[in-house]
This record gives sequence, structure tokens and C-alpha cells, in this order.
Amino acid sequence: MLSLLSIFGVASASQLSASEQADFSRFQSWIQEHGKTYSTPEEYVKRFGAFRDFLKLADQRNEENVAAGGDDNVHGVTIFADLTQQEFKDTYLMKPGFYKPRYGNHGEIPAVNMTAGDVDWRNQGVVTAVKNQGQCGSCWAFSATEAVESFGQLDVNYGLTPLSAQQSCSCTYSYNGCNGGNPQNVYKTAIQNYGGEESSADYAYTANCGTCQVSSSKKKYVSTNGYTNVAKGQLQSTLDKHGPPSVAVAAESWNTYHGGVVTNCAGSIDHAVQAVGYTTSGVSTPYFIVRNSWGTSWGEKGYIYLDMNGDTCKVQDDINYPYGAPAS
Repeated sequence: MLSLLSIFGVASASQLSASEQADFSRFQSWIQEHGKTYSTPEEYVKRFGAFRDFLKLADQRNEENVAAGGDDNVHGVTIFADLTQQEFKDTYLMKPGFYKPRYGNHGEIPAVNMTAGDVDWRNQGVVTAVKNQGQCGSCWAFSATEAVESFGQLDVNYGLTPLSAQQSCSCTYSYNGCNGGNPQNVYKTAIQNYGGEESSADYAYTANCGTCQVSSSKKKYVSTNGYTNVAKGQLQSTLDKHGPPSVAVAAESWNTYHGGVVTNCAGSIDHAVQAVGYTTSGVSTPYFIVRNSWGTSWGEKGYIYLDMNGDTCKVQDDINYPYGAPAS
């Protein structure tokens, strides 16, 4: 992703926040880059204020990343730079109370196995393109859909047709799925109970997970037959032995993520994504490769790299994957 760090020649993201004039110049360039328009002068002023606060927040998070042993240019100017922190959380993350933590899932986080070699399931033909959930907290449905795509391909070789996140989101709960949820609840309720999942082309995503509208006349591509909840801390071994699972994460600091490896991550679980691999060779910090659902203009072309040491962003707290089955 082209960053304003390179445009303005800034050597370190820790220098993001500057004078009001410099910040305003950067804001104008950001507006042009992202095609932003604001309806009133008051809204323009409000968004510039949010932009300045965002720069300061990115600086602070880079300092925390360095203090945790990481790099100082992980956080920077992103597609969310004109939103307040609360607006970002309200719009793109799950609302409190809708995701249910896996109680009793305790355990130590094992040391990284540095001799296992690198794993990247994107190179194995089982990961579809990065998706975009839009302004809806439907990440849990995307995470589940992506896991079904991957494990459906691994288990029954259904053809890796992109599946319907709309079906996952609209057919799991009685409430609007933009509030949040758990990926595990998708596999049976929204997919197996309907004989399988439709394609994203047939049942398109609307960023508003309302009433379930699965069609009896539309083809179902793959189904599920149960799932596994993986013990806390076993993400590396899951990627080694099974495939790219659904994972829940703490993502309140991801709005400023620019690129590189995150070593420090605050907050509680409020987002769900898919872990697709890890890198241990040739790097100073081994990292998990995690696929997000905010489009390819965010992060590392839609991905984020999380330090494998410990439980960065709580990525090893809630790991699960479904069993793929033929559609009926």
C-alpha cells in the first residue's frame, strides 16, 4: 500500500504528528488519495481534528511497539485516518456482548518452533481473495466463511468458489449480524442446516445482515459437519497440521496499522479473522500471517503480521476450524 510516509519522505512513523500546518497539508493529500468529500465546512474541520488525533495515536502505538521490542514504523496513516477511535470501533468492530469468549480455555502459550519452516496456505490453493466487510461488524461471519472455504477445499475439494458471507451473517442469529457474533455458530446454523453455502455471486454481501434469504433454487457449493475448538496457544501447530483456521483477535489498535510486525496490541477480543500462515526464517521477529476483511488497501494488502512470541492481539485465544462436507 502506498503510504504518506513515502510521499512526504518521513523516515520514521514516530514523526507522523507535526505542526498544524504540516498536518493540514498531509490531510489534504490524504483526502485526495482516498477521494474523500465532506458535506459542510464544519464536518471538514471535525475530520481534520480526528486526523490530527489519529496521527498522535499512531505515534503513541509505535512507541509502545518499540518498547515491546518491535519496529517504530508499524503504525501510520491508513484508510481510517479521519475517524475518531470510537467511530472506528462502533463501525468496524464487534459491539460489546455479542461475541462470547471461550470460557475455561486456559493454558500457556508455547515457545515458537523455529525449526518447523515457514507455512503459507495462500500458496496451497485453499485461500480466496481478501474481502471487505464494509461498515458492519460482520467480521465473525467473514472469518467463518473463509474457514469454510479453506477447509471445504481441503476436505472435499469443492472448487474454492468464493462463498456467501451474507448467508453466514444473515442466517446465524435473529438479530442483525453487524453487531457481532461467534464464527463457531455459523457452521451448523447458517450452513449445514441449509444443505450448504451459496456462492458470494448468488447471495451477495450487502453490509447489512438482515433476514436470511437462502434460496432453495440456488446451488450450494460445500457444507460442514462439525468443527474443532483448538486449545489456546496452538495456532502454529494448527497451521502446521490442519490448515488456516478462524481466529478471534483484539483489534482496537488495527485502525492505525500500516505494515510490518505488530509486537504490542492492547484491548480485548472484538474482531474475527483468518490465520493463513507464519514466517520464522530470515526475519528478526517470527510472525503469524493474518488475513483481515477490510479490503486490500489496508495493511499488507489486506493482511497483518503478528509477533508469534506470546499471544499478540490475543490471536491464540480462540482458534477453530470446521470440517468440510459435500453440499446436499
